[in-house]
Amino acid sequence: MNTTVEQTILEQLNQTKVNGFPLLKYIGTKEAAFGDKTVVIQVAKNPKGITAVKVEYMEAYDEYRIIFYKSICVTNTLEFIQFDNFDSIARELGVL
Repeated sequence: MNTTVEQTILEQLNQTKVNGFPLLKYIGTKEAAFGDKTVVIQVAKNPKGITAVKVEYMEAYDEYRIIFYKSICVTNTLEFIQFDNFDSIARELGVL
């Protein structure tokens, strides 16, 4: 069985710990959707009002772009993020 990029992103998100908890549980992930080298997660209510986070794999750089949404509007974009810095998602949501 081949591991897809999307599965790898989800595993890396799950492996990231925030205050000892897996990141996806810490930020209250409700749903996850998958696209071409992309994972979009719907998150629980948070202080900044962000409703979704999109994690895109940038193959040319072997790094990630993280895009934060309020409804359908982009609020912030973090680029050139290594997977060991995925805890920056919790900081951006205001829950860390």
